[in-house]
Amino acid sequence: MKLEYLFSFVALRKYLNLSEAAASLYISESALSKQLRALEEELGGMLFERRHSLTRLTPLGELVSLHVDKILKQYDSMILDVKTFLGTDNKKLRIASLFEMSQYGITDLIVGFEFDRINFYVESRECDHAQMINLLDTRQTDLIIGFRELLPQQPKYSQVPLKEESLVLVVNNTHPFASRDSISLKDAMDEKFCFPREDSSLFAFFYNTCTANGFTPRLTLSDVRLGTIKRYILEGMRITLQTRTRAENFFNEPIFKLIGINDSPTLTLAIVTNKDLLDETGLSFIQYAKKYYSKAGCMPSYF
Repeated sequence: MKLEYLFSFVALRKYLNLSEAAASLYISESALSKQLRALEEELGGMLFERRHSLTRLTPLGELVSLHVDKILKQYDSMILDVKTFLGTDNKKLRIASLFEMSQYGITDLIVGFEFDRINFYVESRECDHAQMINLLDTRQTDLIIGFRELLPQQPKYSQVPLKEESLVLVVNNTHPFASRDSISLKDAMDEKFCFPREDSSLFAFFYNTCTANGFTPRLTLSDVRLGTIKRYILEGMRITLQTRTRAENFFNEPIFKLIGINDSPTLTLAIVTNKDLLDETGLSFIQYAKKYYSKAGCMPSYF
């Protein structure tokens, strides 16, 4: 039996929807269907009741579900024991973080932690929040660094807050808003917005922030990256919402004006991990990260 079948079973149990489960695993629906059929053939029975879609676990599925949880727990225990046995020789720490990690100081954090450790390296990757939690769920990363408000709240995961982020409006300095230091977002309801869509969760947060202020943003060229958005704002043709840190790092030329949002919602940059699967190196990284961000005035955190 392949381990990936068990992760697929867990995803299907969670979503009861092929499309959503496949998206969470970053595989196609057909690939997920094949894995489910292979698992059912190997076990000799149906695991999910099907009508037009999956509806619930069958009695066999309920039985298998108990064993899957035990198997994955034992697998996690084995991985942690192996890490401990191998000690510090040729060790690595796997970290997944949000896009543009350097703008939030994460790159400097990783470099500083790895710098004086012998036979050790950090394996890092940037991805969206949905993929981050999938990597954590499927044991492909040791910890993730992202905005905790954009990640599902699961009791099995520990969260370590590092830094709070407010939102700002980014406009050309010739824009009528540029004379203000802060603004009510509803004052921008007639503006043309442009949000980056590389991270669907962050896009949804910006979009929902506008709707919470009483208007649906007029979105144009939404499926683009920050470089394109920057060009349009440079020409005075669009405005955008961004986290303050990212805006200060990316829109730092005099032509741009960053305007505070009155009663801005906040996002919390945080480390999220399964504490029970962390070895001493992982725990040391968390302590190092807390000290690193405390120098920048982050909130206190406990782990």
